[in-house]
Amino acid sequence: MQSGLAFRSQFVLMGQTAEGHCVMCREALVTAFHDDRLYLFERAEQHSASVFGGPMPSHVSGRSYGPKPLHRIACLGCWHLPMLSQHHLIELPLVYGMHYSACDLSYRVEYAHKIELLSIEPAASMDDWPYLNFPALLPYVPMRLNDTPGRASYDEFAARFPNMPEQQTAELMIAVPPPATLGFSLWGDGDGEGVTILFECDLKNRNVRATNVAS
Repeated sequence: MQSGLAFRSQFVLMGQTAEGHCVMCREALVTAFHDDRLYLFERAEQHSASVFGGPMPSHVSGRSYGPKPLHRIACLGCWHLPMLSQHHLIELPLVYGMHYSACDLSYRVEYAHKIELLSIEPAASMDDWPYLNFPALLPYVPMRLNDTPGRASYDEFAARFPNMPEQQTAELMIAVPPPATLGFSLWGDGDGEGVTILFECDLKNRNVRATNVAS
């Protein structure tokens, strides 16, 4: 990635058809990159194989943490990401420690409802992070792909978000910026800084590392 490449916003308010009519454009809630293809997930109007938010996997083993819970940021289905089924994954839960300042965690996905926490730093949560009265569950929002996955380079993917790794670090990379249209704040004051949760997914070993990047 070129060092001078500025990140671009994921939210475009209005677009225009060929006939000149204005149309509302949907926000990209989750962006995935795999094998030089870009997958943009937007809000759906009906139940879907992929969702934003919702309840955590019911079984979390491995490293201890607390006392605050972890959060499921999203869960992506193999219907939308066919490379998951190649590794016998029906769904990929995206888990992060929203109550854990500058959280860096990794986990192994056994099933959509069962993960093993391999590491978490820090392991102690904060009562007021990212802000007081942060919700125990993120809003459950069905998602769909906004179009057929398009060809893109890693640089084009990374340019959408601040301070991304200069090179692709995992087979599947997923970025979740602060949503602007779901009626809640992900980071409080950090929303304006574009704080983005980054998931680096080793599909062969079913390992996921989750961190965040910001401007």
